[in-house]
Amino acid sequence: MARKVLATMVTTTSYGTWLPGDLRDCVRDGKILPGDPKLLDASRALLSQAPVYFSVAQQTLLLLALRNAAEEFGYVLTDVSIESWHPHWIVDHGFDPVDDMVGRLKNRMRQMLNRGRVWTRGYCHRCMETRDEVLVARDYVSRHAGVRMIDGKPTLGEAGG
Repeated sequence: MARKVLATMVTTTSYGTWLPGDLRDCVRDGKILPGDPKLLDASRALLSQAPVYFSVAQQTLLLLALRNAAEEFGYVLTDVSIESWHPHWIVDHGFDPVDDMVGRLKNRMRQMLNRGRVWTRGYCHRCMETRDEVLVARDYVSRHAGVRMIDGKPTLGEAGG
């Protein structure tokens, strides 16, 4: 019998900021690949525009867009961290498929910035079935700097603060 998913944690990156070959490693087809400077240079050469980094003001707009979109689609957004190049969020999206939820939220954030391409293709996610899993994910999100919302409470601060 399948267990109910309480929430999903999603991580996505802005365009051009985490490429194949990145020294922080990368994931392709579910496998972690080590950094490779030559592959990273080749990946950068293929970019069609400059990498996208978010100012603090844009991070704030992205948080607002996430909150508004969650309300629009009937999701319960509890935790968010938006840094200059990637957001994490924890959301209960009911019975909507993860792909649909992520697509809707990424699109609303892009629309809020009123610009073209913002995101890389795809995302990473983890479906959580227990309260303990949610608390571990919340701790992870709370350790990131940037514009944040932790346990439903908006904050602006440094990691851990």
